[in-house]
Amino acid sequence: MAIYNHAMLRGLGGDMVEIGDGYAKGVLPLTDKVMQPTRVYHAGAIVTLADEVASAAIHGDNVDPETMEGRRFPYSIQLSVNLLTNDPVGPITAESNVVKRGRVAVVETVVRTCTGETAALMRSTHLMVDPSKTGPHKKR
Repeated sequence: MAIYNHAMLRGLGGDMVEIGDGYAKGVLPLTDKVMQPTRVYHAGAIVTLADEVASAAIHGDNVDPETMEGRRFPYSIQLSVNLLTNDPVGPITAESNVVKRGRVAVVETVVRTCTGETAALMRSTHLMVDPSKTGPHKKR
């Protein structure tokens, strides 16, 4: 299994389960960190899981900025999310499949409840950028 630097997902208590070329799967348990006062998942937590898994599916392996010499990172530039239901038990699972690759990549992600019901559908667009020339990383 590939390693993926997914600090935000880990910070919420989630993890990547599987990463391959064009596919990824991640999970997020229901904890106080990710729940609304109604004791179900916060929409932002669901979208975070979906976005992290989508990026992993595009990249297919480690995206640590320290080891990405000459490689591109999939910056999310558009997310379209339909939240269909929620889960008061958890964990939720997201599975992503790359639909299109290139300078701009498109991914479809399905988030499922602990019973397998579709909780969210997300289509995302990602711009492949040089991480050494964007963000807080060392400029060259």
